[in-house]
Amino acid sequence: MILVVNANSSACRFYHYNKHRSELTLLKEIQHPENKLKNSELTSDKISHYQANHSGQNAYSPHMDARETKINHFTREIAQVLDHERKQHTFKKLILIAPPHLHGLLFQHLNKHVIELITNNIQKDLYHFTDHELINYLGDHAQFPDPS
Repeated sequence: MILVVNANSSACRFYHYNKHRSELTLLKEIQHPENKLKNSELTSDKISHYQANHSGQNAYSPHMDARETKINHFTREIAQVLDHERKQHTFKKLILIAPPHLHGLLFQHLNKHVIELITNNIQKDLYHFTDHELINYLGDHAQFPDPS
């Protein structure tokens, strides 16, 4: 079985893909609409200011802003779902579709056993595609090294 994960920074869909019948079946969807919010909408705290050597004001900003932290937690959740599904033998192959930035964050959390099952790693934002458009895209762009 082939699992297709189609994600952007605020939503993710998990599909079963039957390439021979050109069929997608939605298995699960995760929504995190708060990831679309601006940093100023996510936190009420202002950036801390401090005086350094009497040379003027400098601002301290955290390593990850609030929005980035939310998206990072979201990618961790996706990775946990994928590992759970792998352990349940829900899929033998994985097609991962995510924009480059999300892809990078997701790979920080993916289990090595899940990574080994990725047959197609598409670094594009295709979340807005309808199921029909996604099926057509996969038919044209997905490659499989061995029969499924």
